[in-house]
Amino acid sequence: MSKIVSIHSYRGGTGKSNSTANLAATVASYGYRVGVVDTDIQSPGIHVLFGYGDGEQLEPCLNQYLWGKC
Repeated sequence: MSKIVSIHSYRGGTGKSNSTANLAATVASYGYRVGVVDTDIQSPGIHVLFGYGDGEQLEPCLNQYLWGKC
């Protein structure tokens, strides 16, 4: 059975991305499949915590879908 966990805060800098990345890595270490969706439309950044640099083009991404580009 699938489970969905949502992490949210109205304020920036509260540790949402770090908490999400750590929770995802911990659950994955137990052998479960994990998907992470960064819904910070203006400044997505969780990809950096997983080792993808800011300069790398990640496609397709949520913004491209929302803008109708994919």
